Amino acid sequence: MKNTLTEAIETLKQLPELYVEKALKAIREINDEHKEEVNSKIKPCPECESKAVVRNGHKHRKQSYLCRRCGKSFTETSNTALCNSHSGEAVWKQVIKDTVNGISIEKTANNLCLQHETVFNMRHKILLAVEEEERNHPIKLSGVCEADETYILESYKGNRIPENFWRKSRKHGAVASKPGLSNEYICVCAGIERDGNAIAKAVNRANAGKDDIDKVFSEHVSESTLLLSDGAKAYLVLDGKCKVHAIKKGDRGFYNINTVNNYHSFIKERNRTARGFATKYLNRYNSFFSKIFRKTELVVDQIYDLLCGMNNSYHTNKEIQTMRILMI
Repeated sequence: MKNTLTEAIETLKQLPELYVEKALKAIREINDEHKEEVNSKIKPCPECESKAVVRNGHKHRKQSYLCRRCGKSFTETSNTALCNSHSGEAVWKQVIKDTVNGISIEKTANNLCLQHETVFNMRHKILLAVEEEERNHPIKLSGVCEADETYILESYKGNRIPENFWRKSRKHGAVASKPGLSNEYICVCAGIERDGNAIAKAVNRANAGKDDIDKVFSEHVSESTLLLSDGAKAYLVLDGKCKVHAIKKGDRGFYNINTVNNYHSFIKERNRTARGFATKYLNRYNSFFSKIFRKTELVVDQIYDLLCGMNNSYHTNKEIQTMRILMI
């Protein structure tokens, strides 16, 4: 994907001052046309859904409206994840693109001339919106699906580790202090259709048990689902809720879990690039990865439209740092 806004900023920096002034004039004219277009498509009142609304000044440089029926005022971003944001569509889409492409928060902030904390909050509003969409509309895995676990090294990124902590602190991107699988690893259960949707949830430290498998998959499968697993007995808890086939030694061709292993590689690569995601936010990233895995560039517009939905999805900066964090 092209980082359109970043390229535009870099191009403007290289132009002579006279041409920058001409470019800004043209941009302002386009922006005025955009505002007229937006104003011609006034949304109904989010409180009572009445279309009897009129313009009512500006708030945060956005057109404000007043509902004649209930007397409530609102803007086009009221009750959306973008509420109270000072950034426009182009900036938000750029942050979404960078999140999809695995660009670091620091690099995005530098490219867009924003504060690191601002981009962090924007990114987590995006992640939280995608996670809430998944919670409100659980994905149903149908047809031939594959399931398996992968393991991500725990991370307390962004937190100060106390002196009496159970393990020594380590640098971002470091390896576990113990060889093999240990309680330093977080188990992520993943399921994926061979040609469609995916899910992933962090459930436990080290191995996942029957209760973990049931908690992750029970609402995502149906009797028509054929779930291929690696032979772990814990998956038999789903027998009856779907068809479970444990791959045995000697199985060939159709019976494999290559697709879910591909998905695991995608998650781990993103984790390595970020030098570890904070464990408390891991399930937000899992929901986001499920959304973007094997998707086209259109996923950026889909996520932006999700943020723009007037569905009371707005959360304060404090809430996005404390809501539904993973505690294991």
